[in-house]
Amino acid sequence: MQDSTSYRNDSHYLSTRQYHDSGNLSSRIQIHQKFSTGQQGWYDFVFELSAIKPEMRVLELGCGAASLWRAVMNRLSESTRVTLSDFSPGMVRDAANNLQRDRRFHFVCMDSMNVTFPYPAFDLVVANHMLYHVPSVAQVLGQVSGLLNPGGRFMAATNGPEHMVDLDILLEKFSRKLDKGHGMSGGFNLLNGEKQLREFFSTIELHLYSSDLWVTNAQLLTNYAYSTPLVKEKLGDEGKPEMTTFFQRRIDHYGGIVIRKQTGVYLAKDPR
Repeated sequence: MQDSTSYRNDSHYLSTRQYHDSGNLSSRIQIHQKFSTGQQGWYDFVFELSAIKPEMRVLELGCGAASLWRAVMNRLSESTRVTLSDFSPGMVRDAANNLQRDRRFHFVCMDSMNVTFPYPAFDLVVANHMLYHVPSVAQVLGQVSGLLNPGGRFMAATNGPEHMVDLDILLEKFSRKLDKGHGMSGGFNLLNGEKQLREFFSTIELHLYSSDLWVTNAQLLTNYAYSTPLVKEKLGDEGKPEMTTFFQRRIDHYGGIVIRKQTGVYLAKDPR
């Protein structure tokens, strides 16, 4: 059985099981949307940093179910064009359905390790919590740097090593089988991301997002835990009711469960 680190960039596992469609990703997104304590939502934070203007050409690598664009599509100019790509056909299908095939969006099933667009092609490339999944971050960054038009920018969202660590601690208390945690951001995170970007970009900014979680629904937290690699494999579906009861007892006692987040966005420009 693989540990949690090897699942991060196992493309076969990710495309056929973890992200064969948007189900697991939706469980992860839901917990952040419902229980974040920040004054500004994540998608608003990302959209403001993107500074997308009319006529811009945008590419997202690893678009998932297009949750970002669904949240901000009413703020996009009719002349903006966004290409959404993912290596999972199920994700691309869900993205197209979620955006109702809006003419501003183009959908491509594509592995970010092998970008097929002409060079250069885009004013902005977005990688929203996906670089830690790829087998070679350097290969992706090299391709991205060539995709950018003059003055173009690259946005890469990721987590720090302490992201959701409180959930890791709770899961270990629940079962010793889960002592490796659920974290998935080791390959590209807030500690090592800048160094990797520096090899390809001259100008880099880090914008930290301020928000934690105050979770008051035990079932949704269980769904989140089961959306991560290893939990279902190690516990099986039969572990779900017991885990929900475990979380519910803590919610009943404390009023909720605090889970600290550590996430942010790198903005990179001026390819070397």
